[in-house]
Amino acid sequence: MALVYEPFTREAPFVDAPRPAPAAPRHVKVTGNVPAFGYEPCEDFGCSVGTDGIASSCGRSACPNCGFGGTNVTLIHMVGGTEVHARCTCGHTWTPGQKPVYVVTRAETVECTCPDSCERDHSND
Repeated sequence: MALVYEPFTREAPFVDAPRPAPAAPRHVKVTGNVPAFGYEPCEDFGCSVGTDGIASSCGRSACPNCGFGGTNVTLIHMVGGTEVHARCTCGHTWTPGQKPVYVVTRAETVECTCPDSCERDHSND
């Protein structure tokens, strides 16, 4: 939470202001070749790109990070693999159609063995 100065409150000079939830980026079609990319909004009004890399109303592959889809996205099929991976010119990589996963490390699952209750962040040791 961001701390915002509220001049009209006497009790607490700082108040936690809620931040807006991160919105899905708008789907933008990219045409042309590097460095002469052309950008135009998707013809479906309100089309946005979800975390799975698929545009909401038109169903095309696009970058979930920047919302751009077209010639800036490279689809890669790994030898012996069953799924397609995608890479955007912004540097983001993902697997289209699949939600991102969170990998749990061993440091996060092992129980703390400190003799007393501790405040250390064992995952960063």
